[in-house]
Amino acid sequence: MAFNGLQPASGPFFLAPGAATWITVWFGDPGDDHGAQWIMAHPISADTQPPAQLTVSDFTKELHYSIGQVQENGAPVYRYFDPYYRYSVTVTNTGSSGVFFNVQGGGNT
Repeated sequence: MAFNGLQPASGPFFLAPGAATWITVWFGDPGDDHGAQWIMAHPISADTQPPAQLTVSDFTKELHYSIGQVQENGAPVYRYFDPYYRYSVTVTNTGSSGVFFNVQGGGNT
């Protein structure tokens, strides 16, 4: 599933030089499995924005469960139900100026 211009409702992300942030995206509620997903930081150009460089790392696909259960009659038995997935990356500003950005990406085909 392709996406472009993904950012918080309050506006684009911002990173100062050397700063990093963890960004998580998901599709549907609570999070459908869309296979391998590529996520890239997209610096937003403006007439006052110097050249910028954002590095994306730590691509992660997380498995979560809506319901977990432990049975304790005898040895503990763990059961998990209703799986969902989240996709995450770390974005680092490796440039020399602050930059506003959003994220874009999609499935690997």
